[in-house]
Amino acid sequence: MNWRTNCRVFLTPVIMFLAATSVVAQSTAPTVEEVLSRTRANVAATLATLPSVFCDEKMTSSELRDGKPRRVMTFDSVLSIKNKNGGEEKLIESRDVRLVNGRPPKEGKKYVLPWTFDGGFGLLSTSFLSSEHDQCNTYRIVNDGDSTESLLGLEVSRKADSQKIAGCEVFSAVAVDRFWLDPASYEVHRIEIMARLPNGSQGFRVVKGKNDFAAVQFGAKSYLLPSSAHMSVTMEPGSSEEFAFEAYYSNCHKFEASSSIVSDSIEESH
Repeated sequence: MNWRTNCRVFLTPVIMFLAATSVVAQSTAPTVEEVLSRTRANVAATLATLPSVFCDEKMTSSELRDGKPRRVMTFDSVLSIKNKNGGEEKLIESRDVRLVNGRPPKEGKKYVLPWTFDGGFGLLSTSFLSSEHDQCNTYRIVNDGDSTESLLGLEVSRKADSQKIAGCEVFSAVAVDRFWLDPASYEVHRIEIMARLPNGSQGFRVVKGKNDFAAVQFGAKSYLLPSSAHMSVTMEPGSSEEFAFEAYYSNCHKFEASSSIVSDSIEESH
């Protein structure tokens, strides 16, 4: 089935998975450089080995006025993530929508969600974690005062004058990402983002998001995959209009194909 949205956010390319790579806990507080380096290494290891996967996805998109839902839609889908050649640019996301508002979709009908964003299966944007954009960002370690998990926080914020720096001109938003890490393994358990667009160039002023991750076992290797994603946008000042998107992922399994010869022909099963 085909579907589109009437308000779409195009975020920077996203890295969708994080490896459950174990490292030895240190007796002294790690430096920012060490935390950043090991987190990047985990991401690189994941992208190099991540298989193509399927997950069940349930997403809800809402339009709100004065904080109250005006229009709400739900999609129940099977989400496919195909990893081509082990790189972040090669992660291809597609959906097979099974239910719309609890009912099978009508053949040929286009369903319009109130709001969604590309690359919903993860919020780890390369512009915040990739070394290619180090000149655009400021890094620091923060405490997780609101959590009982004792996670290690790596905050990445865009420099105030980043648009004047070579290679950073495309970043129009004043933005902050926080990566909440296991203090021993540097695995990312949660990501929080907040971006402000001073000129409202994309039709809204503030974007907020959060992803939580959970371990999934594929054979002998464990991966941290998104278990939920939440995004919201606040519209122009003086407007009561707001949009929200949330998605939950479960039953993730590895894509596998097998073939058998039957009556001189090859049949494939997935």
